[in-house]
Amino acid sequence: MEKKSPSRQPVGKERILQIAERLFLARGYRAVSIRDIAQACQVTNAALYYYFPSKEALFREMLLAHVARLTQALEKAQQAAASNPRAQLTAMLTVYARWALEHRASFFAVRRDALALSTEPTHPDSPFRKVASQVLHPFDQVLQQAIGDGLLPAPPYATSLGSMLLGMLHGLLFGLGKAEPPDEMLEEIARWTVRVFWQGLEARRPEATP
Repeated sequence: MEKKSPSRQPVGKERILQIAERLFLARGYRAVSIRDIAQACQVTNAALYYYFPSKEALFREMLLAHVARLTQALEKAQQAAASNPRAQLTAMLTVYARWALEHRASFFAVRRDALALSTEPTHPDSPFRKVASQVLHPFDQVLQQAIGDGLLPAPPYATSLGSMLLGMLHGLLFGLGKAEPPDEMLEEIARWTVRVFWQGLEARRPEATP
């Protein structure tokens, strides 16, 4: 009786993006070639070029797809939290902190690669700017709503308050080194970050009763 060869998962655009993401995150943009991706997908180079005109185009789309999953998780956390913005930001920061720690080895490499592909990193069409804007958008929406509701003062000029918030969080996560904190600790870190962002570092004593 003739043995059937094991069925292979169809290789389309989404499957190529999944495999390319795994390679890029593990080895970095420069160390991965179109040939490497084609071999991992078990297709020809021409099959890859059918979907993507260049390795850079594939990397750009992979970045946006990777970050889209993160932003979906952030939006889901926001919707599941209480309606007040501090609770929403705490839930979102907890999700972001877990993602950043799980991808800590590849996070800075991918950031470096995105910057390297950007002749003008601050240009709206640069890979770095597009990825950063996509990540910051859910945080900025909540913060802008808080400003509109009079809960936070408006900054002196148009800027992303979300970038300030995430900058504070990254500073705290850096201090963890290679530790793998439990979710409870990440939630506490997120809550502390939001509180300090909202109220500042100055210790507030309870007001004396007359």
